[in-house]
Amino acid sequence: MVNHAHAPSLLVGVNTPLDAQNLSDLEKRHLPVITGPQSVKKDEFFDVQVVVGTSLAHPSDCGHFIMTIELYADDTFLARVDLTPGSTAPRLTLRIRLRDPARELVAYCACNVHGRWMGSKEIAVEP
Repeated sequence: MVNHAHAPSLLVGVNTPLDAQNLSDLEKRHLPVITGPQSVKKDEFFDVQVVVGTSLAHPSDCGHFIMTIELYADDTFLARVDLTPGSTAPRLTLRIRLRDPARELVAYCACNVHGRWMGSKEIAVEP
């Protein structure tokens, strides 16, 4: 289930922004943003980064923090990082390769207060 950020409960399903061009402060703090190339060659390593809170910093204290960040190529799991409040910033930097066709990279993050959030980036895997 996908929720828009102003759904009745942020803790049910996965939250996405209502309007990606006009983000609320809540969305700015929680949306995972993926940076990396638009196209890659099959089986060649490339760099990708996922950052939560790119335009408005997310807190990192015991009462409010990003617990995890996960990265997928379409539905294929690539990586997960568990974060510690107070000691880590919600950022994941990886060098990955895609061996199968994919249409998008998808990132999920989990906030201990505001639930699970999703961001994506289109990618083309060339032969």
